[in-house]
Amino acid sequence: MQEVVLVSGFPASGKTTVTKKFPSHVRLNRDEQGGSINDLLPKLEILLKTGQSVVLDNTFPTKVSRAGVIALGKKHNVPVRCVHLNASLEDAQFNACVRMLERTGKISDPAEKSKDPNIFPVAVLYKYRKEFEKPSVSEGFSSVEFQKFVREYPADWINEAVIFDYDGTLRKTKSGQKFPVSPDDIEILPRRIEKLQTLKNKILLGVSNQSGIAKKLLTKEQAVACFEATNKLLGINIDYRFCPHAVPPITCYCRKPGPALGVELIMKYKLHPKKCLFVGDLGTDKSFAERCGFTFIPEDQFFK
Repeated sequence: MQEVVLVSGFPASGKTTVTKKFPSHVRLNRDEQGGSINDLLPKLEILLKTGQSVVLDNTFPTKVSRAGVIALGKKHNVPVRCVHLNASLEDAQFNACVRMLERTGKISDPAEKSKDPNIFPVAVLYKYRKEFEKPSVSEGFSSVEFQKFVREYPADWINEAVIFDYDGTLRKTKSGQKFPVSPDDIEILPRRIEKLQTLKNKILLGVSNQSGIAKKLLTKEQAVACFEATNKLLGINIDYRFCPHAVPPITCYCRKPGPALGVELIMKYKLHPKKCLFVGDLGTDKSFAERCGFTFIPEDQFFK
């Protein structure tokens, strides 16, 4: 039976994967065709006139964005059903970071503008969440199916690691500042060296927010020098990543609780997130761990 399937959901929520379940349908997607959603409507009408089934897979966040497709279905007496992916904003962030790393080998800086429509700033996700109107049969859909998002990890993501926050978790400053700007200001917190020595055979990694760089309180080179000095004092070569950006507004994927730096480490070391621990001291550390799929342990419990 001829039909139209409208697949909606966050950007990077897995819509392309869903379209593969409809091999007999012609796919229409504005990212591939160019233009806007409304520019797809003349092409959709031609396909409906020739008796073909169609699957459309853009975000379709609002009733207005979906209305043109529904109207054409009614005009040609073709049922239009909606498949909505219930991925969360956090799921979409993770997926977007994986996509960036697969396509470009890096997490895009907020100042960069990609020509690839599948690589977009994090603000796009927040805009979708703000605009979103839940699809309903009252709009004219023949049916609405809500699909639960289930994350599946690649078969080679098998390794385990312990990942640490730095400031307030591994170190503090002698001066009382929130973060060091000089190696001379670093003080390792109690029981850290002894505990880390027991973990020498594990993969040990680090993730840190360094908003002082964006605020011009220190340079990236100073931040690196402080991380290297911290590792030397700990006696452990921790592979670390840090975010140099500040908020507000949220402009990057890499500032915790954003998952980008965790995703980068996961992909580099082929980690299975459910086998990994994240040790931190703040609520943003806990949220970061949840977005990456890590088990969170507060620093005072881990180092007690």
